[in-house]
Amino acid sequence: MNQGAPSLEAAKTRRGVFALVADMAAATQIVKCAAGLHVGVRSFDSAQKLVAQAVVEKPFLVILDFEKREAEAFRALNEMHKNADLKGIPVVGFMTQAKVMVKPEAEKAGCFRVYMKTEFGRELPDLIARYAV
Repeated sequence: MNQGAPSLEAAKTRRGVFALVADMAAATQIVKCAAGLHVGVRSFDSAQKLVAQAVVEKPFLVILDFEKREAEAFRALNEMHKNADLKGIPVVGFMTQAKVMVKPEAEKAGCFRVYMKTEFGRELPDLIARYAV
């Protein structure tokens, strides 16, 4: 075996995806997509816990649910923006059409991109693969 190549176990434990997601269908989809790429997912129920762990683990991607966790999602964005160690971590979110007015606010607060929920589902495998490299 090539000593320079990472093992499957090493790939499974590399920096992963952090998610602050209440939508169970979206959470399941995130876990399945990440598992297919041998990437771990950590789910959090509060912005405070997500940010505290992000400082330690430095995830390669943070996913926020602006549909069902809007207040916590904005809290996470604000806390990450305040912390210089976390500023380079890509943050994306998703919402339904009913919350479309939140999109410009989220992007202004530091969310790299906010997807409509159906678009998020389509783009998720490519999104995780793009940032996992």
